Parts: sequence; structure tokens; C-alpha cells
Amino acid sequence: MKYKRCCACDFWVTAADVRCPNCGIQEPRVDRAMTSQGGDTLALETPMTDGTRAAFGGFIGAIIGGFLMDGMGVAVGVAVGVSLGVLLGADREWSSAPAIAQLQNAARRQTASLRQDEETIQQRLTDIASREKRLTDARAKVSVEIGNAPAVTDERDRWHRVHAALDSAGVILARQRERYHAKLWEIALVRWQNTLEPLAADWDALTHESCNHRLRLLEAAVDRGETYLKEWEGVDLTDLPEGQRCVDRLRQALAACAQLREALIVQQAALAVKGIAPMDEALHPAFGPADSLRSLDLFNARAALGEFSSAFGELEAEYARLRSEEELAERATFVQRLR
Repeated sequence: MKYKRCCACDFWVTAADVRCPNCGIQEPRVDRAMTSQGGDTLALETPMTDGTRAAFGGFIGAIIGGFLMDGMGVAVGVAVGVSLGVLLGADREWSSAPAIAQLQNAARRQTASLRQDEETIQQRLTDIASREKRLTDARAKVSVEIGNAPAVTDERDRWHRVHAALDSAGVILARQRERYHAKLWEIALVRWQNTLEPLAADWDALTHESCNHRLRLLEAAVDRGETYLKEWEGVDLTDLPEGQRCVDRLRQALAACAQLREALIVQQAALAVKGIAPMDEALHPAFGPADSLRSLDLFNARAALGEFSSAFGELEAEYARLRSEEELAERATFVQRLR
């Protein structure tokens, strides 16, 4: 399978990717260098300003007026030319305005991608933080009312029930926040796996130099993976199975990286002794990389991406349900106040 970096975000894509899974751009394998007719670059047209059009129109008007009329003819021609130049330019800009707006809307239109999901998660986390702040403020006021209410009274019990409801809401929001943070981990893991995916591909095309190149890339990827693992292992994941799955997958992938490193070194050794009997036969197939490569499915970022998309859809549905319940509660409270 041939891999190529996305022209917009450097995510590794294949010929099967109609859109980049990371940034969502269409035809990610196509180089976006602007080409013109028969050239490598496209010189964008510089729009004419009103002053430029007026000067050009005045020049043409002066020539026509000079040919057709004497004296005042030149002045009249200049005036007419200036007016027509500005009016025609305004009409051109007016007629192209809908098309420009359409292009701008198309550029803003969101496409399903890791980047879009990442932006959505940040929006959700901001919203959750705002709601948690409101809960904290309300809880503080209720605590004051509990302290001011007479002991063992219905009023005090009522405030305790309100406080308990706020606590329950806080637990739900905290759970939502942790799950969205875990989704950010999953996005980071998918992107990390994507950097490893090409390192186990096109094995038959490897040379001594390309083995060295892959070993350097693998070492850098392992360093990043170990940094992730150290960070994630420092978080309490007792009640967060999504986060624990990320940690488990990362550990397995790092172990597979060691197998890939071994396979690359063996392949490099096999290339070094190729054609030198009996050393050539000694490395094939006893030390061949086939067995090691079979265990590298953990590098399959597309499989992980499919799992992420499904789970993220469920989390978004849960978030929408909670928002709907909150809106219904607010409407009910508003109606009660009107009565």
C-alpha cells in the first residue's frame, strides 16, 4: 500500500482516501501548488480599483473625444469615460458578489474529520466548564441557605435536597468532561498510529538507506508514544474505561514498535548479505520479518479511527440528551414563575 502525506496537514493517506481523515480536505494526495495553463504557479488576478478603472476610462474617453470633437470634446470624453469605468466596475463586483459568498460558505462548510471533532470537543469542554461554574455558584448559595435555616425543619430538608440535586448534576458533568478528555487522547493516539502505519508498508521496496530512515522515524515516534504513556498513566482511570483503553492500546503499540525495530534491522542485515551464499540463505526465511509484521495491526490508524467515530457519536448523543433535559427544566421553571 502506497502512502503519501496529505497536502494540507501531513497526515499519511492512501489512494483509497477520498478525504483526509485528519483535516477533511478532499483529494488529499493531490498537490495544491496552484498551477496555471502550462505553468507551475498561478498568478492570481489583481482586482482593479475604482481609481484604476476611472483613469483607464478617462484615457479612453479623452482619445475618443479628441477624435470626434474639438475643444470641449476631450473634457466631455474624459468625464464620460471616468463615469463608465467606475459604473462598469461596480456592476462587475455586484454581479460576482453571490459567487464569492458561495465560495466562502463552501470553504466554511464543515467536513467530518479529526480536526473538526477536536474543535467540537473543545467547544463541549468550554460549555461544560461554564455549566460547572454555574453549579458551583448555586451550590455556594444553597450552602448559605442551609446554614441559615432552622435545624430539623422542612425548610432545611428542602435546601438539602436542592444541594443533593446540584451535587448529582456536578457528578454527571464531571463524567462528561472526563469522557471528552478521553476522546482527545483517542485523537492523539490515532494521529500517533498514523505516523507508524507507513513504516510497516512496502517492505519489498526497502533499501539499506530507507531502513535507516525508518529506524530514525520509529525512534522519534516511540519517544512521543512514551511521553503520552507517562502523561496518561498519571491520571486516575478507575471510572474512565475510555481512557484505560487508550493506555492499553498505547502499551501494545509500543511493544509492537520493538518488534518493528527488530524486523527492520533483520531486513537491513538480509539486504547486506544478499547474494552472498550461504549467508543469504541463512537469513531467509528463518529470520524473515513476516511473523513480526503480522502483529503490527496495532498501527492501523483507520481501524482505530472507525472505533473512535462510533464512540464519539454515542458521546455526542448523550451530550445532546443532557442539553435537552436542561432546556426542558429551564422552560418548566420559567412557566412556574409565570403562574
